[in-house]
Amino acid sequence: MDQASVPLSYNLLKEITNDFSEDRKIGSGTYERVYKGVHKDGKTIAVEMLYDMPGLDDVHFKREFNNLKSLHHGNIVRLVGYCHEIRQEYVEFNGNMVAADKLHRALCFEYAHNGSLHENLFDEHNGHDWYTRYGIIKGICNGLKYLHEELKSPMYHLDIKPTNILLDENMLPKVADFGLSRLFGEEQTKITISSIGTHGYLPPEYIEQHVISNKFDIFSLGLVIIKS
Repeated sequence: MDQASVPLSYNLLKEITNDFSEDRKIGSGTYERVYKGVHKDGKTIAVEMLYDMPGLDDVHFKREFNNLKSLHHGNIVRLVGYCHEIRQEYVEFNGNMVAADKLHRALCFEYAHNGSLHENLFDEHNGHDWYTRYGIIKGICNGLKYLHEELKSPMYHLDIKPTNILLDENMLPKVADFGLSRLFGEEQTKITISSIGTHGYLPPEYIEQHVISNKFDIFSLGLVIIKS
């Protein structure tokens, strides 16, 4: 069975996150909130719930799901399940409670016990030695090498930054957040009109001409290394 083919019910996700309580919230982004989910057997996962908001369709969910479901590498975050469930719920509309279909979407990942690289970089009280920092840098490089060179169709992440590098209990880095990633075939360079990446980690060829290639990730990686 594909590691990404495990459907998880919305009720189960509510249960393991204490009904998506604030004390279980571990992060948020433009499209999602992320919660710590703890199963009855003690297994911990990260639950990324996509917002139910006007104008947000299934594109983000499907892109990240499809990008992650076939990735198998120690330095790439592992997708362990998903939820895509329509439920009829009562919502307020014009002062009245009406029944409406509500779509709940979630991607579930292995849990990163040490948070993101960003949190570690800016924790002045728990700085890491050079051996640990080198291991993190090497792991990110291995993850990108896998995406760029070892897949049948290369994948460019396009948003490498400290918040998208997760660290497990052994400080092993995991490249995460593939919502902006793109698969490339024979063509290794593209021009795009889409807005991608994060300010401060964008290469000059994208800023000036909207060119994307594997150099995009390498430029971002260089900035991450400098900050590490």
